[in-house]
Amino acid sequence: MTVRPTSDRSCRTDASRSRAARRTAGSFAVLVALAGSAACGGEDRADAVEIPHVFDLAHDPTSAIPEVVPGRTDVMSADLLRNSLEKEFTWHGVTLAQVMRAAYADDPSLDAWIDELTSNTDDITAAVGIVYGPVGARAFNQQWAQHTQFLVDYAVAISRGDDDGADLARQQLSTYAEDSGSFFETATGGALPADAVRELLDTHVSHMLGMIDAIDRSDTQAALEAALTDNDYLSTIAQGVSSAIAGQDNRAFPGTIETEVSLYCSIVTKETGNYLLRELFLPSDGQSSAAAFQAATGVALGDVVGVIDQLQATDPVLVAQSADLALDRAFEHARPPMP
Repeated sequence: MTVRPTSDRSCRTDASRSRAARRTAGSFAVLVALAGSAACGGEDRADAVEIPHVFDLAHDPTSAIPEVVPGRTDVMSADLLRNSLEKEFTWHGVTLAQVMRAAYADDPSLDAWIDELTSNTDDITAAVGIVYGPVGARAFNQQWAQHTQFLVDYAVAISRGDDDGADLARQQLSTYAEDSGSFFETATGGALPADAVRELLDTHVSHMLGMIDAIDRSDTQAALEAALTDNDYLSTIAQGVSSAIAGQDNRAFPGTIETEVSLYCSIVTKETGNYLLRELFLPSDGQSSAAAFQAATGVALGDVVGVIDQLQATDPVLVAQSADLALDRAFEHARPPMP
């Protein structure tokens, strides 16, 4: 977990190792049960593309989250909360885009990206748990994890040419936005109004749907642009959520979300996400993507993430883990541990 008390910033590295250990040990469920193929004969797309399951109601990532202690102080600074949420939301956008694309194409990289997506969902849930405890985190997790499933359902429905399935996914996503709006309005004591949250989430969803629609038109550039737009937008969501949380409990999350460090970290995190999306959607030698990163941040990509040379590997696990490592390094660069 990258969300942590300010008194122990070194736990970021330990958390990264912990996530890798979870993946290696297989201790949390990565669900790849497949729905049955269509009964009709033939080898059209409807038969070839199956629905991966990325949500399991039986999986509870909140079991180890402690209760919130009344009157607590200095859990973490508001600007650190912002940057931590931005980092996790950025990785959410990258992994979700990859899972949806792989599900649409029935690509063998699917399992590796489901692993990363479900791990990220657990990390975001843990972040919510730091703020609202296990009960609030559990309510959030069930809504958040389901929205990833509905988006994957949409990708597969579009690939199959299943209009009814696509319509159902849209309806479920609309309900998700309504439910999450109610959750955040209640959790933040009205600091995040339900209508505002619903609009934020509807916009995020529309970016993801537009990405798959573009892929279905064989327009990879338009799909990339939708994913890049969403990456920027997820940073905005993180800022809104962290601002509301800090305003609600400034003793636990003191300060402002806008500091010199947080503004720099925000840019570096967002642009690292943009770099990863460009290279994952339209693989290249990396020079143009790196140049775009430097133009936006004022610093060379190599100085931020070091050498990341596995993004075009043939092993999808190496690709996913290299992308994860790049974002971890970017965050460590922008918010180095305290001495």
